[in-house]
Formats: sequence, structure tokens, C-alpha cells
Amino acid sequence: MKRADWESRWDEGRTAFHRTEVNELVGKYADRVWGDDPLGQVLVPLCGKSVDMAFLAERAGSVVGVEYVEQAVDEFFAEQGLVPRVETGKFNRHRAGPYTIYAADFFDITTDLTGTNDAALDRASLVTLDAQGRPRYVEHLHSLLSEGARSLLVTFDYDQSQMSGPPFAVSDDEVERLFSPGFELELLECRDVLAPQFRTRGLTGMTESAFVLTRK
Repeated sequence: MKRADWESRWDEGRTAFHRTEVNELVGKYADRVWGDDPLGQVLVPLCGKSVDMAFLAERAGSVVGVEYVEQAVDEFFAEQGLVPRVETGKFNRHRAGPYTIYAADFFDITTDLTGTNDAALDRASLVTLDAQGRPRYVEHLHSLLSEGARSLLVTFDYDQSQMSGPPFAVSDDEVERLFSPGFELELLECRDVLAPQFRTRGLTGMTESAFVLTRK
């Protein structure tokens, strides 16, 4: 999907992927992934207006999000009751409270902009990319994280012939192939999930997996 496709989804309210509550696996495994000590800075690629960022802000000094669609960024700050300072340029940087969100292509973001990222959350990022885009995403994510940074990754897997993405199907074996060169990884959980919106699109089964990734 191209940027215009995502913009039209937000403009037309076709955002069934957005959740108004913290993702269950994020809440369940946050302590296991990041421990009890306060985090420095957490990176959230392709963040939308996820309330997971507010959850992360309770345990981190700062949260850095990257989101294609500026409407989603605006809605996040409005729903958090914050009025951001917006710095314009090649892309806009929105800042308020513990949050900095770039309305930008993820691949345009570098550590020269963000500084050191000590952790990351990918709850719905990798699964928005097709098979050709995923290796580049993993490589770029690696470049944005400090050595030893720990991340939580949540993926979906299903019979891709039954439904076109996004979200795309990403098997546990593919996660291993993609991430093992640059990360230590551990599968935390794999569970059966099949939400009604996917059943109506023709799916007969879906699994959701959570991994902890440690940047080598």
C-alpha cells in the first residue's frame, strides 16, 4: 500500500485496525520484555494513533513515533489532551509531553533525528508490509536501535490465499529468518485469534505471536 492508500483509510474512517485499549499482549509482556526499571526512549514505528504509546510513556522518558498519515498524528495528540509544537520541514515533527511523532516515511528517519532508541514496540508495523518490504524494514529498525535494545514484536499468521493484506501473514519461521541475523529472539506466545472483521473477509483461522527481540 502506498501513502495515499493509508491517507484515504484515515480520511474515510476505515481504521478497524485501531484499538481504543492497550494491546493485550503489550500489557501482558511489558514487564518480561523491559523489566521494572524506567526506559529511556522507546521507538514505535508506523504508530498510527495507538494508545500503546500512552502505556509506554508511563515507563519511559520519551516515546518516539513514526506515522505516514498526519491526520493520525493530530488525532493522537488531541485524544491525549495535548497541543503539540509542530516543526516543519521535509516532514513534520510533532512534540508535546513525552511524545515526539514524525509524520514521515519510516525509512526517512535516522538516529541523527531521534537520538538513541533504547527499546521499540512493533505491534502492527511489520504486518503492514508485503514480503518484499519486510527485509528492508528489519534492517532499518536495526539501524535505529542501540546495542542490547529490547523490542516487543506482535505478528499475525494465516492462509494468505484466503485474504489479501494488510495485515499480511508473517509466519514464526519468517520472523526467525528476518530477525536472527541482527537480533536475538524469543517466542513469548502464539495463540489462536480470529476477529469478526477477518472472518467476514474469508479467513478460517489466524494466529497471533509475540516475540521479544534483543538487538545484537
